[in-house]
Amino acid sequence: MKKGKELLSVTGRFVFIVGLFFSVYVFAMFQGGKVSWTIFYMLTPFLLYSIALFAYPINNIKAERIIRTKTIESGGKLAVTVKLSRTVRFPLLYTVAIEKWADPAMVRSAKANTKHIFLFGFKKSMEFSYEIDKLPRGEHIVEGVEMEVSDFFGWIKKRASIELKDAILVYPNTTSIKYVPINSQYDRGSLISPFSLVKDTTMATGVRDYQAGDRVTWIHWKSFARTQNLMTKEFEDRQSEDIIVLLDGRESNLFEEKVELAASIVEEAANHQANIAFVSAGAETVAFPFIHSADQLRDVFVHLAKIRPTASEGIQPIAATLPAVAGSVVLVTADPDWLFIQSMMALVKNTKSVICFVIVEGENQLPQQLQEQIRFAKAKGITIHALSRKQFSEAFKEVAS
Repeated sequence: MKKGKELLSVTGRFVFIVGLFFSVYVFAMFQGGKVSWTIFYMLTPFLLYSIALFAYPINNIKAERIIRTKTIESGGKLAVTVKLSRTVRFPLLYTVAIEKWADPAMVRSAKANTKHIFLFGFKKSMEFSYEIDKLPRGEHIVEGVEMEVSDFFGWIKKRASIELKDAILVYPNTTSIKYVPINSQYDRGSLISPFSLVKDTTMATGVRDYQAGDRVTWIHWKSFARTQNLMTKEFEDRQSEDIIVLLDGRESNLFEEKVELAASIVEEAANHQANIAFVSAGAETVAFPFIHSADQLRDVFVHLAKIRPTASEGIQPIAATLPAVAGSVVLVTADPDWLFIQSMMALVKNTKSVICFVIVEGENQLPQQLQEQIRFAKAKGITIHALSRKQFSEAFKEVAS
């Protein structure tokens, strides 16, 4: 319907220009005189250009978008370059190019940055760049480029939408957390346990011959300098339980802080080679089994970039998605509602402990209702730590103490 109206409008303008051209010509023929013919010759180039512009196929313009910012975190800056190219060297005068975003909030955030007016001329290609500051976390869709060209006086205006879809992922911010393994113990002749063995690279107990697959950081360079043989450090095995990080996806004024803390814990634990899994409880509960590679960690962050809060009644059961654990569950929430915690505890089997990080606003006194929820959960054996955003870096210090 919209395209039909635009076509009708352009056609009407074309009929007006053709009519104006013949009117001026007829006027000059019948009126005669230098003035009449001067007016005709002065208007003729502009009228002919408008007629030619009407026939020009604006759809032959192609677009290419280059995202110059590879990784964007919440509050970061997006830098984009758009290249326009064509095959016909028709002189284009007033050209307007606008990036079309699906989210109205992005349009408001970008303000006038995504709109560019330039003189195309006879060039076969043109490019423009723009930046958008303070992007919110999420998946932002840019649908394409909208082009508009006009003649000298705006008599003919032609528009075309170039489909060029891109998804811009803005990841949550992460805080550097001083990671301390939860309920971990060193192998001191203890009984068989369900814990998995990982290397504690802070405690070297000896050296051995280098083997393929050993990390470069494990090479004992002093022995190599002395003997010219590659030797690898041996480390003490540490028994470390499995950890599930569970993100409460319910609506909250502190939802972004919840996502940020969950992302920080997952990233830090993965960097320390902990056996960590991640589950987000929301409208579509998603589980990521134990994360052992950079690609798996990236999948978690893609999910955290896209996740949206869910109303409390919209939370889906998580029984089928939680992997079996023999360690600890770390719950990140802003509302330690006992019914929610209890449903989670009933679904996780063989867990040794449940640690609940409750996100609070600032360091002011907690609301009475929240204090009562925390006391009740503690009475049920749940370890709870209230954290503000400034205290994220010390989260595991609280657990270890």
